[in-house]
Amino acid sequence: MKIEKIIPPLDKIAEWALYIIIFTLPFSKSLVEIFIAIGIFSLIAKKIILRERFFPNTYIEITLYILVAASLISIFNTQHSQLGLSARAFFSKTLKFAALFLITREIINTRVKLTNFVTMAALSCAIILIDCFVQYYITHVDLLRNYTSFLYRGVTPSFRGYPTASFPFQNDFAAWMLVFIFPAFTIAFFAKRGLAKSIASFVIFSGLLYALIITKVRGAWAGFIFSFILLSCIRIRKIGWAILIVIMLLGVICNGRNILSMASINDRSVMWKNSTQIFMRHPIIGNGLNTFYDNYMKIRQDEYRNTHGSYAHNCYLQMAAETGLVGLTAFLAFVTALLLKGLRSLRGIKDPFYYSLILGIGLGLTAFLVHSAVDTNLYSLPLAALFWLSCGILLATVKIAESNP
Repeated sequence: MKIEKIIPPLDKIAEWALYIIIFTLPFSKSLVEIFIAIGIFSLIAKKIILRERFFPNTYIEITLYILVAASLISIFNTQHSQLGLSARAFFSKTLKFAALFLITREIINTRVKLTNFVTMAALSCAIILIDCFVQYYITHVDLLRNYTSFLYRGVTPSFRGYPTASFPFQNDFAAWMLVFIFPAFTIAFFAKRGLAKSIASFVIFSGLLYALIITKVRGAWAGFIFSFILLSCIRIRKIGWAILIVIMLLGVICNGRNILSMASINDRSVMWKNSTQIFMRHPIIGNGLNTFYDNYMKIRQDEYRNTHGSYAHNCYLQMAAETGLVGLTAFLAFVTALLLKGLRSLRGIKDPFYYSLILGIGLGLTAFLVHSAVDTNLYSLPLAALFWLSCGILLATVKIAESNP
């Protein structure tokens, strides 16, 4: 009985680890790494003490286990010189992010914990938005990581560069915003949490929307529009379409020539062609986890051949090249099963807070995944951590809502 007294502190440690991860994720990779490890060790210790099963076995988790297995199997095709890269990635990325998902869906198991998590996420959003606007309009350097506005040169006063906040590139910043912008919207309009909280959520949504527009990231904009169309179909119908048209017009006006630029499209077409060649070498189980960058360096046909690698700027194509069709199929099965579970749960949920949160997180993840088709979101540490953390929160919210409808 004495040893079981350790369980509440272990739970509290894991809980606060998740709060700190969501709060510090935009500006501190080291703290994210440290607290993911703390959360993992806390949960493992709890399971050992209570002699509980380590791995849940619902169909969502089973697809995740297949993905982990596919990542491990892909290492058999890894070249000898790349074995270290694959082995490190398996433990430091694949297993770590799978564990982060499992920790989140288990530790966040009450309304109080869920509310605390949402509050920490909102505070993080507020800080990053302040940083973004200070960087863009005043200092041209962000306050947290000392990043300059992307492409800012200080020569043309009318051009402020593109805001990145505490991220190195505006693409990463835009991907981060996609995950939060829809929960902020749905909580503001559907959660019925009181006037002050609704106004706060609306202010965060408005700030995220404006920041998303001025980053001028077309892939993120496509993800936002896709998810807003889904929102209009699911919930707000005619008024949703009207809002979407207004937002799209604002986006076109603010982005101007950037929407029609072909430079990045041409670059990506070359990347995708080379990536397809890598994939076709071992299409079933892949060329090996975490080997894409090195393989791309050897296959590219320009002046950087054998000197510089690259990412595919299409997460699904890169995943297929590294872990084959087995790995890609398992990942797509996982996200499809998760999003469908969230969507189906909406039918029986009467609590507006749970409803708005499940709807918002699901739409945010969908927008993020659409953007991932033309960028590197799942291969950035903070963004990958955010994705798996959000998946865990979505499933945790569904479980809480279903037990307290």
